[in-house]
Amino acid sequence: MKCALCHERKGKRGCKLTSAQFICPSCCASTRRAECDGCGYYEASLAYQREKQVRQKPYITEIIPDVDDRCDEALVLVEKGDIAQGQAVLEDLRRQYPNYHTVLYGIGVCHGMKGQMDEAISCLERAVEIFPPFAHAHYNLGSSYSKKADIENAVKAYEAAIAIDGSEGEVGRLARERLDELEAIVKTSGVGLSTYIRNGRIFDRGFLALQDGRFQAAIDLFAQVLATQKDHVQSYGNMGLAYAILGNRQKALECLDKAIELDPEYEPAIVNRLSVASLKDGEALPDFDPRELNYYSEFKLRGKSYVQHLVDELKAGGK
Repeated sequence: MKCALCHERKGKRGCKLTSAQFICPSCCASTRRAECDGCGYYEASLAYQREKQVRQKPYITEIIPDVDDRCDEALVLVEKGDIAQGQAVLEDLRRQYPNYHTVLYGIGVCHGMKGQMDEAISCLERAVEIFPPFAHAHYNLGSSYSKKADIENAVKAYEAAIAIDGSEGEVGRLARERLDELEAIVKTSGVGLSTYIRNGRIFDRGFLALQDGRFQAAIDLFAQVLATQKDHVQSYGNMGLAYAILGNRQKALECLDKAIELDPEYEPAIVNRLSVASLKDGEALPDFDPRELNYYSEFKLRGKSYVQHLVDELKAGGK
């Protein structure tokens, strides 16, 4: 059977872009684009490009065996549950070797075990910048990003760990397991991993437009996300805000109600709906100050209340 595109080479791969007709590997490689999301060949090509970037990154790193040994001893303490003592040893080493990759890695691990993900990410990012082929650091970086619900950066870090350690290495196997878990979680939203990541980027652009006062552009970008990911709660919530600012009370309430329907505990939409419901038809939402927050990682995953956070801010402001 000839390729459905070039009609010259043998068609070997069923292609989404040609309604499952068979195409040759060459045409497959040359026609790949975002619409190929969900195809194994497309996902593999993206992973390969990221792996190649990791392998080609140049670096020169000093290796100090004595410091490595002391870091290992500190991490043994951490593994035994004595995080404070292990971190104290590592912090003392950092004063002497502030840019040594193993020291930064160890401190990053300590922060991660204490639930301090931003601090962990800062240390681990610096560690892999100094010493790129540091599989354990990439793996822990992936875990830290995953706990912050930052899927894109988690995927990059896990793939880097696999590229360095190999799919059969101890760290590589663990990273592969974590990637499979992330992919299974993402699939519950009805899209593949690459579309999920792309939608995250589009959402970020939409939120930036919202902050910049480009409200119609924000609506259009959030709509792009919802075109492929119909249960994206945050897009509905922020689209509702944009409509409210433009004075379209009905559309604003529809979007906020949809966000709450999808997640009855989505506090930002619940709070904003109260403000929008108090408006008259055609009246714009006043005094708008879009807050940059990731509700799910900053509040819901930590068991914290966004409403209580707002109450505490009001109390602090009244002092």
